[in-house]
Amino acid sequence: MVDITICVCTRKRQEGLYKLLDSFAKMQIPSDTQISIVVVENDFVNHSENIIKEFSSKSKFKINYFLETKQGIAFARNTSVKGAVGSVFCCFVDDDQTVANDWLVELMRCQKEFNADGVWGTNPPVFNKKVPAYIKRFHTGSTFNYGEIVPEAYTNSLLLKKEYLDKIEGPFDVRLNFTGGEDCYLTSIITKMGGVIRCNPDAKAYEIIPESRTKIKYIIKRTYRTSNTSFFVESLMEKRKLGLSIFPRLFLKFCFGLLIVLPYLLLGNSNKLIGVEKIADACGGFSFILGNKNEFYK
Repeated sequence: MVDITICVCTRKRQEGLYKLLDSFAKMQIPSDTQISIVVVENDFVNHSENIIKEFSSKSKFKINYFLETKQGIAFARNTSVKGAVGSVFCCFVDDDQTVANDWLVELMRCQKEFNADGVWGTNPPVFNKKVPAYIKRFHTGSTFNYGEIVPEAYTNSLLLKKEYLDKIEGPFDVRLNFTGGEDCYLTSIITKMGGVIRCNPDAKAYEIIPESRTKIKYIIKRTYRTSNTSFFVESLMEKRKLGLSIFPRLFLKFCFGLLIVLPYLLLGNSNKLIGVEKIADACGGFSFILGNKNEFYK
Protein backbone atom coordinates (compact mmCIF):
# COMPACT_ATOMS: atom_id res chain seq x y z
CA MET A 1 0.00 0.00 0.00
CA VAL A 2 1.46 3.36 -1.11
CA ASP A 3 0.62 6.41 1.01
CA ILE A 4 -0.03 9.63 -0.94
CA THR A 5 -0.73 13.00 0.65
CA ILE A 6 -2.43 15.66 -1.43
CA CYS A 7 -1.09 19.06 -0.31
CA VAL A 8 -3.27 22.15 -0.69
CA CYS A 9 -2.40 25.69 0.37
CA THR A 10 -5.18 28.23 0.58
CA ARG A 11 -5.74 31.89 1.39
CA LYS A 12 -9.01 33.80 1.15
CA ARG A 13 -10.46 31.44 -1.47
CA GLN A 14 -13.16 29.59 0.46
CA GLU A 15 -15.34 29.09 -2.62
CA GLY A 16 -12.43 27.81 -4.69
CA LEU A 17 -11.30 25.49 -1.90
CA TYR A 18 -14.81 24.03 -1.63
CA LYS A 19 -14.89 23.29 -5.36
CA LEU A 20 -11.46 21.65 -5.19
CA LEU A 21 -12.47 19.45 -2.25
CA ASP A 22 -15.67 18.52 -4.06
CA SER A 23 -13.63 17.37 -7.06
CA PHE A 24 -11.52 15.21 -4.72
CA ALA A 25 -14.72 13.50 -3.57
CA LYS A 26 -15.42 12.39 -7.16
CA MET A 27 -11.83 11.37 -7.87
CA GLN A 28 -10.80 7.83 -8.81
CA ILE A 29 -8.31 6.24 -6.44
CA PRO A 30 -5.27 4.42 -7.87
CA SER A 31 -5.02 0.77 -6.88
CA ASP A 32 -2.92 -0.12 -3.84
CA THR A 33 -2.82 3.47 -2.56
CA GLN A 34 -3.99 5.20 0.56
CA ILE A 35 -4.91 8.86 0.17
CA SER A 36 -4.87 11.63 2.75
CA ILE A 37 -5.25 15.38 2.33
CA VAL A 38 -3.44 18.23 4.05
CA VAL A 39 -4.94 21.72 3.81
CA VAL A 40 -2.82 24.65 5.02
CA GLU A 41 -4.49 28.02 5.43
CA ASN A 42 -1.96 30.85 5.22
CA ASP A 43 -3.65 33.55 7.24
CA PHE A 44 -3.98 34.95 10.74
CA VAL A 45 -7.52 33.62 11.17
CA ASN A 46 -8.87 30.16 10.33
CA HIS A 47 -11.50 31.21 7.80
CA SER A 48 -11.63 27.81 6.07
CA GLU A 49 -11.67 25.41 9.02
CA ASN A 50 -15.45 24.99 8.92
CA ILE A 51 -15.29 24.04 5.24
CA ILE A 52 -12.71 21.37 6.11
CA LYS A 53 -14.84 20.04 8.96
CA GLU A 54 -17.91 19.85 6.72
CA PHE A 55 -15.99 18.02 4.02
CA SER A 56 -14.27 15.70 6.52
CA SER A 57 -17.58 14.57 8.00
CA LYS A 58 -18.59 12.93 4.70
CA SER A 59 -15.20 12.27 3.11
CA LYS A 60 -13.56 8.91 2.45
CA PHE A 61 -10.17 10.62 2.95
CA LYS A 62 -8.40 11.60 6.11
CA ILE A 63 -8.02 15.40 6.12
CA ASN A 64 -5.60 17.36 8.31
CA TYR A 65 -6.00 21.12 8.62
CA PHE A 66 -3.22 23.52 9.62
CA LEU A 67 -3.26 27.27 10.13
CA GLU A 68 0.12 28.74 9.13
CA THR A 69 0.27 32.27 10.47
CA LYS A 70 3.75 33.00 9.08
CA GLN A 71 2.83 34.78 5.88
CA GLY A 72 4.12 33.63 2.50
CA ILE A 73 3.64 30.81 0.03
CA ALA A 74 6.88 28.99 0.92
CA PHE A 75 5.95 28.83 4.61
CA ALA A 76 2.53 27.42 3.69
CA ARG A 77 3.94 24.79 1.31
CA ASN A 78 6.57 23.73 3.85
CA THR A 79 3.86 23.22 6.47
CA SER A 80 1.92 21.05 4.03
CA VAL A 81 4.97 18.84 3.45
CA LYS A 82 5.57 18.51 7.20
CA GLY A 83 1.97 17.40 7.54
CA ALA A 84 2.51 14.55 5.08
CA VAL A 85 3.95 12.27 7.75
CA GLY A 86 4.71 8.74 6.55
CA SER A 87 3.82 9.42 2.92
CA VAL A 88 5.75 8.06 -0.05
CA PHE A 89 4.49 10.83 -2.35
CA CYS A 90 3.30 14.40 -1.95
CA CYS A 91 0.86 15.60 -4.58
CA PHE A 92 0.36 19.34 -5.03
CA VAL A 93 -2.56 21.27 -6.48
CA ASP A 94 -3.81 24.85 -6.00
CA ASP A 95 -6.98 26.20 -4.42
CA ASP A 96 -8.19 27.79 -7.66
CA GLN A 97 -8.31 24.43 -9.44
CA THR A 98 -10.48 21.33 -9.70
CA VAL A 99 -9.10 17.92 -10.59
CA ALA A 100 -10.30 15.53 -13.29
CA ASN A 101 -11.77 12.23 -12.12
CA ASP A 102 -8.69 10.33 -13.28
CA TRP A 103 -6.13 12.97 -12.22
CA LEU A 104 -4.39 10.97 -9.52
CA VAL A 105 -4.70 7.72 -11.49
CA GLU A 106 -2.89 9.32 -14.42
CA LEU A 107 -0.14 10.77 -12.22
CA MET A 108 0.52 7.36 -10.67
CA ARG A 109 0.28 5.53 -13.99
CA CYS A 110 3.11 7.63 -15.40
CA GLN A 111 5.11 7.34 -12.18
CA LYS A 112 4.93 3.54 -12.18
CA GLU A 113 5.67 3.19 -15.89
CA PHE A 114 8.92 5.18 -15.67
CA ASN A 115 9.66 4.76 -11.93
CA ALA A 116 9.73 8.56 -11.99
CA ASP A 117 10.75 10.73 -9.05
CA GLY A 118 8.03 13.15 -10.01
CA VAL A 119 5.20 13.59 -12.50
CA TRP A 120 3.86 16.92 -13.70
CA GLY A 121 0.37 17.12 -15.13
CA THR A 122 -1.41 19.94 -16.93
CA ASN A 123 -3.80 22.70 -15.86
CA PRO A 124 -6.22 23.50 -18.71
CA PRO A 125 -8.02 26.83 -18.18
CA VAL A 126 -11.75 26.98 -17.53
CA PHE A 127 -13.51 30.27 -18.32
CA ASN A 128 -16.98 31.28 -17.17
CA LYS A 129 -17.66 32.92 -20.53
CA LYS A 130 -16.28 32.92 -24.05
CA VAL A 131 -12.95 34.76 -24.33
CA PRO A 132 -10.80 35.84 -27.30
CA ALA A 133 -8.28 33.32 -28.63
CA TYR A 134 -5.33 35.38 -27.42
CA ILE A 135 -6.63 35.29 -23.82
CA LYS A 136 -7.08 31.53 -24.02
CA ARG A 137 -3.58 31.18 -25.46
CA PHE A 138 -2.06 33.13 -22.59
CA HIS A 139 -3.68 30.86 -19.99
CA THR A 140 -2.75 27.66 -21.81
CA GLY A 141 0.69 26.54 -20.70
CA SER A 142 3.37 24.77 -22.68
CA THR A 143 2.59 21.15 -23.44
CA PHE A 144 4.94 18.18 -23.21
CA ASN A 145 4.58 14.67 -24.53
CA TYR A 146 3.66 11.75 -22.33
CA GLY A 147 6.71 10.59 -20.39
CA GLU A 148 8.87 13.50 -21.53
CA ILE A 149 11.44 14.61 -18.96
CA VAL A 150 10.95 18.17 -17.69
CA PRO A 151 13.79 20.03 -15.92
CA GLU A 152 11.40 22.00 -13.71
CA ALA A 153 7.71 22.00 -12.87
CA TYR A 154 5.03 23.88 -10.96
CA THR A 155 2.79 22.80 -8.11
CA ASN A 156 -0.41 23.21 -10.13
CA SER A 157 -0.53 19.43 -10.78
CA LEU A 158 2.55 17.76 -9.39
CA LEU A 159 3.48 14.45 -7.79
CA LEU A 160 6.86 14.20 -6.03
CA LYS A 161 8.62 11.49 -4.07
CA LYS A 162 8.75 12.67 -0.48
CA GLU A 163 12.25 11.28 -0.03
CA TYR A 164 13.53 14.14 -2.21
CA LEU A 165 11.56 16.72 -0.25
CA ASP A 166 13.04 15.39 2.98
CA LYS A 167 16.58 15.85 1.64
CA ILE A 168 16.15 19.56 0.91
CA GLU A 169 16.06 22.20 3.62
CA GLY A 170 12.62 23.75 3.69
CA PRO A 171 12.06 22.14 1.19
CA PHE A 172 10.55 25.26 -0.41
CA ASP A 173 12.99 28.17 -0.23
CA VAL A 174 11.70 31.01 1.96
CA ARG A 175 13.73 33.52 -0.04
CA LEU A 176 10.95 33.08 -2.62
CA ASN A 177 8.27 33.42 0.02
CA PHE A 178 6.55 36.48 -1.45
CA THR A 179 7.77 36.39 -5.04
CA GLY A 180 6.63 32.91 -6.00
CA GLY A 181 8.77 30.62 -8.13
CA GLU A 182 9.49 28.45 -5.08
CA ASP A 183 8.07 25.39 -6.88
CA CYS A 184 10.16 25.95 -10.01
CA TYR A 185 13.27 26.40 -7.88
CA LEU A 186 12.58 23.26 -5.83
CA THR A 187 12.03 21.02 -8.84
CA SER A 188 15.16 22.41 -10.49
CA ILE A 189 17.12 21.38 -7.40
CA ILE A 190 15.59 17.90 -7.51
CA THR A 191 16.66 17.60 -11.15
CA LYS A 192 20.20 18.67 -10.24
CA MET A 193 20.22 16.03 -7.52
CA GLY A 194 19.58 13.39 -10.18
CA GLY A 195 15.81 13.18 -9.80
CA VAL A 196 13.75 12.66 -12.93
CA ILE A 197 10.41 14.42 -13.36
CA ARG A 198 8.21 13.24 -16.22
CA CYS A 199 5.13 14.79 -17.78
CA ASN A 200 1.70 13.29 -18.24
CA PRO A 201 -0.55 15.75 -20.09
CA ASP A 202 -3.54 13.54 -19.26
CA ALA A 203 -3.24 14.28 -15.54
CA LYS A 204 -5.49 17.32 -15.61
CA ALA A 205 -6.11 19.81 -12.82
CA TYR A 206 -8.31 22.52 -14.31
CA GLU A 207 -7.58 26.14 -13.45
CA ILE A 208 -10.69 28.24 -12.85
CA ILE A 209 -10.05 31.62 -14.52
CA PRO A 210 -12.08 34.50 -13.05
CA GLU A 211 -13.10 37.38 -15.27
CA SER A 212 -10.46 39.63 -13.70
CA ARG A 213 -7.75 37.41 -15.20
CA THR A 214 -9.10 37.77 -18.72
CA LYS A 215 -8.16 41.43 -18.94
CA ILE A 216 -5.10 42.69 -20.83
CA LYS A 217 -4.05 44.62 -17.72
CA TYR A 218 -3.80 41.35 -15.81
CA ILE A 219 -1.79 39.69 -18.58
CA ILE A 220 0.72 42.55 -18.58
CA LYS A 221 1.10 42.45 -14.78
CA ARG A 222 1.35 38.64 -14.72
CA THR A 223 3.97 38.59 -17.49
CA TYR A 224 6.01 41.27 -15.73
CA ARG A 225 5.80 39.39 -12.43
CA THR A 226 6.70 36.02 -13.95
CA SER A 227 9.71 37.47 -15.73
CA ASN A 228 10.94 39.29 -12.63
CA THR A 229 10.64 36.13 -10.52
CA SER A 230 12.23 33.86 -13.13
CA PHE A 231 15.41 35.95 -13.10
CA PHE A 232 15.46 35.82 -9.30
CA VAL A 233 15.19 32.02 -9.46
CA GLU A 234 17.89 31.90 -12.13
CA SER A 235 20.22 33.94 -9.92
CA LEU A 236 19.64 31.51 -7.04
CA MET A 237 20.29 28.50 -9.25
CA GLU A 238 23.52 29.94 -10.62
CA LYS A 239 24.50 31.33 -7.20
CA ARG A 240 25.57 34.65 -8.67
CA LYS A 241 24.20 38.08 -9.43
CA LEU A 242 22.95 38.29 -13.00
CA GLY A 243 23.04 42.08 -13.21
CA LEU A 244 23.97 43.60 -16.55
CA SER A 245 24.85 40.20 -18.05
CA ILE A 246 21.17 39.73 -18.93
CA PHE A 247 20.71 43.25 -20.32
CA PRO A 248 21.47 42.39 -24.01
CA ARG A 249 18.83 39.65 -24.22
CA LEU A 250 16.29 41.85 -22.44
CA PHE A 251 17.00 44.75 -24.80
CA LEU A 252 16.57 42.50 -27.84
CA LYS A 253 13.30 41.14 -26.46
CA PHE A 254 12.03 44.67 -25.78
CA CYS A 255 12.91 45.82 -29.33
CA PHE A 256 11.32 42.70 -30.84
CA GLY A 257 8.18 43.41 -28.85
CA LEU A 258 8.04 46.94 -30.24
CA LEU A 259 8.45 45.63 -33.79
CA ILE A 260 5.45 43.38 -33.27
CA VAL A 261 3.30 45.92 -31.45
CA LEU A 262 3.69 49.02 -33.65
CA PRO A 263 2.21 47.65 -36.91
CA TYR A 264 -0.69 46.01 -35.09
CA LEU A 265 -1.47 49.18 -33.16
CA LEU A 266 -2.16 50.78 -36.51
CA LEU A 267 -4.00 47.79 -37.97
CA GLY A 268 -5.86 46.83 -34.81
CA ASN A 269 -4.92 43.13 -34.89
CA SER A 270 -5.15 41.23 -31.59
CA ASN A 271 -1.71 39.73 -32.28
CA LYS A 272 -0.30 42.93 -30.83
CA LEU A 273 -0.69 41.24 -27.46
CA ILE A 274 2.28 39.01 -28.29
CA GLY A 275 4.41 42.12 -28.60
CA VAL A 276 2.96 43.60 -25.42
CA GLU A 277 3.86 40.41 -23.55
CA LYS A 278 7.46 40.57 -24.78
CA ILE A 279 7.74 44.19 -23.68
CA ALA A 280 6.29 43.37 -20.24
CA ASP A 281 8.62 40.39 -20.01
CA ALA A 282 11.64 42.59 -20.74
CA CYS A 283 10.49 45.24 -18.25
CA GLY A 284 10.26 42.59 -15.55
CA GLY A 285 13.89 41.73 -16.24
CA PHE A 286 14.99 45.37 -16.27
CA SER A 287 13.30 45.83 -12.91
CA PHE A 288 15.21 42.84 -11.53
CA ILE A 289 18.51 44.37 -12.70
CA LEU A 290 17.59 47.50 -10.73
CA GLY A 291 17.14 45.40 -7.61
CA ASN A 292 13.34 45.24 -7.54
CA LYS A 293 11.51 42.01 -6.71
CA ASN A 294 7.77 41.54 -7.05
CA GLU A 295 6.01 40.55 -3.82
CA PHE A 296 2.77 39.12 -5.14
CA TYR A 297 2.25 36.83 -2.13
CA LYS A 298 2.82 39.50 0.51
